[in-house]
Amino acid sequence: MKMMNKYKVPSASLALLLSALLISACSEEEATVPTYEITDRSFEIKVFAFGEIEAAEAQRIPSPGNQPMTLEWLAPENTIVQKGDVIARFDAQQIIKDSRAEEFEMLKLQEDMTKNNAIQNQQSKDIESDQTFVKQEFDFVDRFAIDDLRIYSQLEIIDTLQNRDFLEAKDEFLEWKETSIDKQHESESAVLNIRKQGHAAKFQRYQQALSKLEVVAPYSGLLIYEKDRRGEKPSVGQTIFPGRPIAQIPNLDNMQARIFALANDAIDLALEQTVSIRLDAFPDQEFTGKISNVAGFPRSIERGNPVTYYEVTVTLDKQDKQLMQPGRKLTANIQVKTASSAVVIPLQAIHHDQGKSYVYLKKSGTFVRSEVSSGRKNQYLVEITEGVEKGDIIALSVPENIAEGVQS
Repeated sequence: MKMMNKYKVPSASLALLLSALLISACSEEEATVPTYEITDRSFEIKVFAFGEIEAAEAQRIPSPGNQPMTLEWLAPENTIVQKGDVIARFDAQQIIKDSRAEEFEMLKLQEDMTKNNAIQNQQSKDIESDQTFVKQEFDFVDRFAIDDLRIYSQLEIIDTLQNRDFLEAKDEFLEWKETSIDKQHESESAVLNIRKQGHAAKFQRYQQALSKLEVVAPYSGLLIYEKDRRGEKPSVGQTIFPGRPIAQIPNLDNMQARIFALANDAIDLALEQTVSIRLDAFPDQEFTGKISNVAGFPRSIERGNPVTYYEVTVTLDKQDKQLMQPGRKLTANIQVKTASSAVVIPLQAIHHDQGKSYVYLKKSGTFVRSEVSSGRKNQYLVEITEGVEKGDIIALSVPENIAEGVQS
């Protein structure tokens, strides 16, 4: 019992020790949890985008013909062409092959039609021969048809009448057969003719395609190839569908920018918003413009890539024919919200739970969860409209020791 008293710690010393440990823990947490003091600061919203320079006005050159064709040759892009110059040529090999196949089918059908007509003529001649024979039989029966019992017996007279009935029935059958054969061959000929017309239409289409294998420039100017909705330009070996624009001759006096902004970032884009632009080839020079069109919905711009972008058209405030060439790549920043004083906090400081937003607010040396109302945000900051005020200190990460209860 005396030995236990030897190691007994006085209660006052124990309280002092616990206080020191608590202060040490608080100091350690304050040192490890990064914080942010809320102040009014300049806040703006910019959306990053990328794209290229293009002509606001251009004469498009569509693919000729009325069927898909394969490109065999293309004139070099960004070269000056004269009116009537050949700018593209399509491969004729497959078209010639298909044309010959259709011509062969037409010849086969024509042979079938000729054979069908020959069969019909032969059947008609056979029926006509049978009808002539029946007529002769009628004449014979009528010539020797005597019903006088003094000359012929009753049985002979009955036999003669039966022969006449037979001949009448045979004559009616031959008339029916003649009509049936005519209808049958007429139907078969109609089917063959329809099939022949179908192949003839395809053959004619191939012949027209063969006459339009070369695409010529309708105007003089700079040759630029047209991108499809995936951002791909025509290339040798590619199949081009009829009507698709394959090239354009732009008006170099009126250029614009076509840019793409990530769908997740493109919030509150609107017409007439200011856009700052820098050409990749001349990053030290900045140009400005205003949004003239925003696509109604986002889309992917790269085959196999599910990321979607909003397409935006920018009218430039100033033209520079030396620098602004069609196809030149650029980066842009869209001024969605101009700079103004606001209460903002870093994005990592705001948290969300069950549809509510909150921050960890420092109160009396510890942190409490405090609900806030947020407004607009940019890539780094979010505007706070309610819940905190200037001078408040909030945690930039989740503290280990959080006071119970939520401050509203």
